[in-house]
Amino acid sequence: MAVDYDPYSHEAMTEPRPLYARLRAEDPLHYLEQYDTWALASFDAVWQVCGDTTNFTCTRGQTPNQVMLGDPTGHTFPELDPPEHRLRRRVLSPGYTRDMATRDEPRVREVARSILAPLVAGQARTMDAYADYASRVTARVAAEKAGLPSGDGERIRHRMDDMFTREPDQRGSSDANIAAAMEVFEYLYGLVASARQEPDDASGLLRVLLDAEIDGVALTDEQIAAELHTVMITGSETTELGVAATLHYLAENRDQLAAVRADRSLIPHAFAEAVRCDHPTNILCRAVTRDVEVSGKLLRAGQGVLLLWGSANLDESEFPNASAYDLHRRYERSLLFGHGQHKCLGEHLAVRMGTAILDELFEAIGSYEVDTANCHRLYGEFLKGFDALPIRFEPADP
Repeated sequence: MAVDYDPYSHEAMTEPRPLYARLRAEDPLHYLEQYDTWALASFDAVWQVCGDTTNFTCTRGQTPNQVMLGDPTGHTFPELDPPEHRLRRRVLSPGYTRDMATRDEPRVREVARSILAPLVAGQARTMDAYADYASRVTARVAAEKAGLPSGDGERIRHRMDDMFTREPDQRGSSDANIAAAMEVFEYLYGLVASARQEPDDASGLLRVLLDAEIDGVALTDEQIAAELHTVMITGSETTELGVAATLHYLAENRDQLAAVRADRSLIPHAFAEAVRCDHPTNILCRAVTRDVEVSGKLLRAGQGVLLLWGSANLDESEFPNASAYDLHRRYERSLLFGHGQHKCLGEHLAVRMGTAILDELFEAIGSYEVDTANCHRLYGEFLKGFDALPIRFEPADP
């Protein structure tokens, strides 16, 4: 029987990886007639499309709701094609270089230690490694990076979470999702308007965007607010999912956990392998601009394309024994942070931040166990991973 795949089905919204395994084996370029959209499950197909800015466009949006259901786009830099994409990305890219990530790391560690200290000092010897720790660190760091007031990061992050909250049988954005998105954008728009009045008080990327010009034209307040929205989502909605996944997989593989505890220089590899096994960004999208062949199938102009990152990174033809977590695995090619023109701008910061959050945790605690009965995974089509990862732990030896 043919694979019945719909990204909005309860099965796909809950745990799509069994569906992805069937797609890779039986129908790696799967046509969804209802949406006139192709779902690409294989590594090679996703790799090809990511590297092709001639036959594929991002201008219809990057999310399934945009490409399949017609939700509006924000026309931020990830939703633009070359050369406009390159020009807008160039404004932000100095803040996300490898050297800048190195310079940002001490602040990440400072925030991590400040959040971690009371959690470890308490008598309970338990914490939710995602909600109590990792997500709070990334929210604060992303807010500071964007130029938001330090006290607003976690509140805005929670409203962004509400943008992606889904209910069973939900297809597209609910009224609650839209209300949360409007609240976040109104906050950011107001922040930009205030910064226009007192530009010397602006910081981070907000200050950079206020001063930016594209071909001699300054960005509008709406464009700046939209770019801040993008960097807040990408900076505080994925790295912490990778941290939670790392702790989960290490707890399942005690020999690899012991290796990391003995040599913490392995943490970046442990983090990267967790992202591969349990990719936080489940799906990103493109649309076809002209008829093109991908893996033997003809994709026609105007059709949508789902890039199934959660499947491509588990493709056995690219990663032998792909379903096994192995921090010693090394990659000849990688889709961990995308590929091509739209490869993740924040790759270097994400790795540094994920590594620092894990390293500070391992410095503060000794042994730990995951309370698997009370773990919870995100329900939805776009983001995936553990949004609740309670652990029991012993403090590190004095």
